[in-house]
Amino acid sequence: MHLAPGALIACEVKRVWGRASVSRKASFQFFGGERPAAMDALRGWVQEAPVPRSLSWIVGPTEAQYFVLPWSPAWVDPDSRYAYARAHYEQLYSTDSRDVSFSFSDPAPDGGQLVSCISSALHVELADFAVQCGCELDSIKPSVATVWKRFQNVLKSEDGTLCVVEGDHQALVQHDRNRIRGVIVRRRSAQQTVDAALKGVVRRFANTMDRGAAPSGAVDLRLPAKQGFDARGDAAYAVALCGAL
Repeated sequence: MHLAPGALIACEVKRVWGRASVSRKASFQFFGGERPAAMDALRGWVQEAPVPRSLSWIVGPTEAQYFVLPWSPAWVDPDSRYAYARAHYEQLYSTDSRDVSFSFSDPAPDGGQLVSCISSALHVELADFAVQCGCELDSIKPSVATVWKRFQNVLKSEDGTLCVVEGDHQALVQHDRNRIRGVIVRRRSAQQTVDAALKGVVRRFANTMDRGAAPSGAVDLRLPAKQGFDARGDAAYAVALCGAL
């Protein structure tokens, strides 16, 4: 499931003898405060499946925030890491961290750890949705962290920028090989504004076929073609499938 800007995007993936195939796809659009109605429609779609499923959520840029913590292998105490992350979050956003749910990506070998944040209320809503559907909740992860992990084998040898495009939003992930240095999330705007934030090798992963909006010189990252999924024709489902294919 992908909670994208203005849309709930869902894919059902089946695995037989280790081979993945996309058996169903659906998109439920919403505006402003209409998300509850879209969630109801999505719940009905999920419950059409003949047997219970595990369910994973990928949360898009309108609901997620990001920052990078310096990391030391000596910091093995989870409580200390959470305390440091909460203090850093409050410093950055001037918001009470008790209202936020944190997700930690794997630390880079030479330092730096991406922290993803969504509201605690949203985390509860998405977890309750799985229960209401009769599904086992597998994960709730923000999209930038999911895309980064999926293509880390490509990105870890480069110094550059990963551009994650979701609808009318984009995240620019500046990295030095495995180490993420910063994340900028913004609406897609004038091309030169985007280009000014890009450095090094530019890779792009998008759930839109709006080719004119691609940063100059960007090389697209694509999921492999599978039964029921074509990277060109099914671009809208790319982020939803990022952790599955």
